[in-house]
Amino acid sequence: MSHAYPKERLILSTDKIHVFLYQLSLFNSQEMRQYLSGDECKRADRLKIEQKRAQFIITRSLLRLMLSRSLDKQPQDIEFSYEEHGKPILKDHPQNKPIEFNISHSGDFALIAITLGHKVGVDIEQINSRTEYQSLSNRFFSDKERTELLALDKQQQCDAFYRVWARKESFIKATGQGIGFGLDKFSVPVDENISDGRRIITFVKTDAEWFCYDLMKLDNYKTALTTTANNRVAVIFSQ
Repeated sequence: MSHAYPKERLILSTDKIHVFLYQLSLFNSQEMRQYLSGDECKRADRLKIEQKRAQFIITRSLLRLMLSRSLDKQPQDIEFSYEEHGKPILKDHPQNKPIEFNISHSGDFALIAITLGHKVGVDIEQINSRTEYQSLSNRFFSDKERTELLALDKQQQCDAFYRVWARKESFIKATGQGIGFGLDKFSVPVDENISDGRRIITFVKTDAEWFCYDLMKLDNYKTALTTTANNRVAVIFSQ
C-alpha cells in the first residue's frame, strides 16, 4: 500500500493498468488542496460533510499528482473536460491514445486506476452489516444476480452483496454513463474469486466487451475493476 504520493515518473502503456490504493487518513486535506484547480476547490467547499470533502480533496489531488508524473506538467496545470454524464477526461493523448483513469473512495481508503487506451472503472465499498441489502438487490440487481445471491447461505449474503455492488459500480463507471446505464441491465459474477477476469453480461448493446476483476483483499472492504482490456493486459499495483 502506498503511504505517500508518487514522485517517480509513471510510464503508461496499453499492456498495463496501474492501480493505487491509498489510506486517506495518512494525508492532510488542507495541504493537498494546493494541487486542485479553482473549480475543484469550489466543488469541495460545497460538500458540507467534512469526511466527504476530505475524500474528494485527497483523491483528486492524488490523481493530479500521478497524472503530472506522466505528462511532465504541474498538477495544477492539468486540464480536465467532462463527458455527457460527468466523467472527467484529459485532452492530452500520449502515443495518440487517451489516458484513461478512474477513482473511488469509501471509508478510509481510495483506489485510483490509470492506463493507456483502455476504458477502466474501479470501485471500493466499505461493508456495513446493517445495510438493507435484500431490498437494494431487489431494486438494483439483475434477475440472475438476485437468484444467485439468495441461493447463498444467509451468513454469506451481505458479503456477497457488497462484492457484487463493487463490481457493478466499477462497470458503470468504466462505461462513463454512471447510474444512467441502469444497474439491472447487466450481470456481474456473484461468486467470490474473479482475479483472472470475467466477462460482464449486458442486456443492452455496448460498443465493447467488458472484463471484471477483483483487486485485493482488504478487511471490511470490497474492491473491483472493470475494463475493456482483455486478460492479456496486466493489472498491476504500483507503489
